[in-house]
Amino acid sequence: MLAIAKQKCSAYPQVSFQIASASNLPFDNDSFDVIVSANSFHYFDNSLAALKEMRRVLKPDGKVIILDWCRDYLLCKICDIILKIFDPAHQQCYTQNEFHRLLEDANFAVYRATRIRFGVVWGLMVATAILKN
Repeated sequence: MLAIAKQKCSAYPQVSFQIASASNLPFDNDSFDVIVSANSFHYFDNSLAALKEMRRVLKPDGKVIILDWCRDYLLCKICDIILKIFDPAHQQCYTQNEFHRLLEDANFAVYRATRIRFGVVWGLMVATAILKN
């Protein structure tokens, strides 16, 4: 995926890419206005540590936007169980309530949140969070 992203962004020399652990980001404190995590949160081996690290590198008025599978939906529950058996990289899907508690435990305040249903059984959740004062 990194090679594809580099290729797609080759016309933008100001864009750079880094490989790093989500719980140990190689950036200074207060570096980013916005952090976006799309369909990767269920791979983080320590979700709370990753959120705390996002908080560390986010500027005081910044936002974090996370989109991921939502375990509130039947197919996501089934995929979560199956992937835990067959995909060693997969860690865990969360319900929307569990996810919001993680954000709050990392000292974020949920600013906006929604769940999106695709068909009868599949769905995603998205949350925009800001730093608590």
